[in-house]
Amino acid sequence: MIDNKFYEGFEGEAELSFVADGNKLIIWNGYFDTILDHLLDCNLEKKGILKEYFHHEGWYDDSPWLIKDKSLIIEQLKCFDINKINQTSMKDSLEEVVQAIVLFLEHNYLSKIYINYE
Repeated sequence: MIDNKFYEGFEGEAELSFVADGNKLIIWNGYFDTILDHLLDCNLEKKGILKEYFHHEGWYDDSPWLIKDKSLIIEQLKCFDINKINQTSMKDSLEEVVQAIVLFLEHNYLSKIYINYE
């Protein structure tokens, strides 16, 4: 199943995909950057996906990039607090995007999950 709901309207801009077996969640990279920036502002420890994002490595250097610690990413994403987001234009979508990513990771937990950056 391919879900590109969070990329619609952003065609031609950078996209990020979570891929596992035949499943794919495609989102606009701007959403993902905003989510990770917010998580860094929450003073979460820079490990896992936050470390890769902070150092601009991981999927930026090596796409597709295998997610090694799915539990950690799920835990980090669950720290996302929509009430601390100031960008009103994205606010409505961001919470949905975070929930969609968490659900994708949970539903595909037993599979290898990759991040593709285009």
